[in-house]
Formats: sequence, structure tokens, C-alpha cells
Amino acid sequence: MCNVGRSISEVPTNLLLLYYLTQVLGLDASLSGLAVALPKIWDALVDPMFGGWIDRASVRAGRRGPAILLSAAGYLVAMVFIFSMQSLRSSPAQVVAVATLLLIALSVSQTGLGVMQFALSTEMTNNPVDLSKLLATSTVSGQVLAVVFGALAPVMVTWSGGGATGYSRMAMEIAIVSAATFFLFYLSTRGVPVARRSRESEDRPLLASLKATLSNRPFYFLMAFVMSVNAGASMLFGFMPFANHYVLLGTPGDLGVLEVVLGVTVLLGMLVAPQAVKRMEPLRAMRLCNVAVGVFLGLMFFASFLPVWATWAMLACVGLASGIIGVLVQTSTLDAARLKTPGIAAISLGFYLGIMLAGIKLGNSLGGIASGELLQLIGFVPGGGAQSASTLQWLRTGYTVVPMLFTIIAGIFLHRVKLPAETAINEAAVLDEVPVLGRGLA
Repeated sequence: MCNVGRSISEVPTNLLLLYYLTQVLGLDASLSGLAVALPKIWDALVDPMFGGWIDRASVRAGRRGPAILLSAAGYLVAMVFIFSMQSLRSSPAQVVAVATLLLIALSVSQTGLGVMQFALSTEMTNNPVDLSKLLATSTVSGQVLAVVFGALAPVMVTWSGGGATGYSRMAMEIAIVSAATFFLFYLSTRGVPVARRSRESEDRPLLASLKATLSNRPFYFLMAFVMSVNAGASMLFGFMPFANHYVLLGTPGDLGVLEVVLGVTVLLGMLVAPQAVKRMEPLRAMRLCNVAVGVFLGLMFFASFLPVWATWAMLACVGLASGIIGVLVQTSTLDAARLKTPGIAAISLGFYLGIMLAGIKLGNSLGGIASGELLQLIGFVPGGGAQSASTLQWLRTGYTVVPMLFTIIAGIFLHRVKLPAETAINEAAVLDEVPVLGRGLA
């Protein structure tokens, strides 16, 4: 239920935020990109510390319920206010300042939810097989709802009156649905016993913990891979509404179709992934799929000159390969975090989870900055009825070639990851036992 709530409530900010800031509020593209990126950079710097702190506080209190409720409330309230900023009669600088503060609150709350979710998943299971099954069910459920609301969100804006009012009402409607799922998450997990951590992991200072983890090279190479992948994904999602409007000449409903194509094929990739793992070592499968993502992103540039179905086909291939990667990257990261490397055995679970979430946010932040700066450089006119020919050409590049470059960088980091052979064997065995509807991690 937590993953369902997170998947639903992240749709507006992942898909529509940059478009809302530029087209509805009229901010310059560079200012919009800065407003999206700065909070994530700040939050990424404090995520490891905050992740460790909130985990230790919950352990000492013997319950995780209060942290769940406070994080969920903070996240949803911030999300609603972000899409209600049209009521501010302020200068662009003041709008950026308010948006930055709200996005910081949203990001911190997101970290709290993520740490509680992953910590509970380890406390509710006794072995890696059960943990993978639980996370698989969670992720597949969230992906299904993300597809549904990814398709609905642009249409909900129109149904709710369009313009600034439509965005505000859409955010409220999604917040209500998400709040119900977060409350069910709280009710269903409040009786789970909180596992005690070692005394050493609780008392280790922040800098000492960071220094101790630096010897875990596979973990940090995977984090670099995750950052690069999320930067490319952020570019793709950030440019997709603009590409749909100006390049593909689509309607809000057509944007929903693009979301459905991508979301459904990601889900199919999750379900297909166990068959790929049976035929090759997991890291090799991830590398091949990463190459496929880069190739089809490049082909999507040429597809943008063809009928819209060509873009759907290329986006479907990107989603399928991304789904296969998603099955393996999370468990590989957790496996890397559990490697018995000198000096890291007693690091708090929350600290590692904080680093993982920081990597995701830094990647999203990098993509947000790149999106805003590129829109500014290519001469994009916010709210304009038409764009110049050169701007349209760069819009094509923004959601195809630039994410492809991030994918290439991600592949370089992935090739540096070396995990013990037994990790791959265990992971393949785990995926083989996961039920059909639970064969996927993202």
C-alpha cells in the first residue's frame, strides 16, 4: 500500500511539474529547472543522515507508525500546495523560493516514507527469498497504479476545469486517493515488531559512517548507475509534455497514451525479466538492456518525424528494457549493501537506504537542471502558441538524444560493478520462485 500511494502521488511531480511551472505559472525554463533541482540537491546531501536518524528514532520508540503518518501527511500537503501556487501574486523570484521550500518539504517526507517502507520490509521477512517476493508484489502493484494515474493525470486537469484551477484540483484528487492508501499502510503494519540494531550502528557518526562505506565499491558504482539512469528518465519525463504538445502535436489525452505505453511495457519487462535471468548472469542482462534503452532512445529521435505510432513503438521498447533492468537493480543494490567489506558491517540500514534515496534524487535533480537549462538555451517561449523550427528540433533532442547520453554514462558505471558469483546465483533462484504477478522490482 505504501508503494501504491507513492506511485500515485509521484505522478504529478514526475510528469507535469516542469510543464506546470513554465506553461501555467509562466516561469523561465531555467528558473523552473532550478526550482525542481535545488531541493533535491539539498535533500540528497542530508538524506543519509536523515535516513539513519529516522530509522534510529523509530527503533528507540519501538514503533514506526508516527513516522509513517507524519511523512505521508507532509508529502501530500506539499504536493497539493505546489500545484496551487497560482494563487501567489508574487514575482518570479518569490515563486521560485516558495516552490523550492515546498519541494524540500516534499522530498524530506518522501525520504521518511522510503526508509520506513524498506526498513519494514526487512522486519517483515526472514530471508532474501521472502524479501524479494514482498518487494516484488509491492513494486508491481505500484507500477500498475502508476500506469493508471499516469494516463489519468493530464486528463484530470482538463476534467477539473483546465488551466491553473485544473492543476490544483487534480493534485487534491490524487492526494485524497494516496492518503487512503498510506493510511491502510499504517493500519496494516503498525503491529510489526521493530527490529533492534546493533549499538555500534546507532552510535557511529555521520562522517565515520560515510568513510566506512567508501570501501564498498560495487555499491557506489551501482549508485552512480542509478543516478545516471534517473537523470535520463527525468529528462524524458520533463520533456514529454512539451514534445507531445509541440513536436507530436498531441492533446492531453495523447500524453496519457504515451504514459500508458511506457508504463505498461515497463510492467511487461518486469514480468519477462526472470526468463532473461535464467539465460544469462543478471549483471550481463542489465548491461544488454541498458544498451537497448540507449539504442531505442536514439531511434525515437527519427521516429518523431513519422506518425505518432512510431514514437509509441520506440517508447514501448525503451519501457520493456527498462522494466528488465528494474527487476535486478534494486536487489543488486541491496546485495551490494550487504557485502562483508571491512568497516561497513555495522552501518545502520537507514543510513544505506538514505544513500540509495540520495542517489535517486541527485539523478532526478541533474535531469531537472539539464531540462530547464536546455529549454532556456533553445529559446523555448513559455505559453507560446508556436515555437521556432530550431526550438522544435532541440525539443526532439531533449527527450531522445540527451537521455540516450545519460544512458551511455550509466552503462560505463554498470560495467565497473563486480558482485560475488554467489549473489547472482541466489538472485536467479529468488526470481525463479517469485509468483508471476510478483516478478518485478523497480
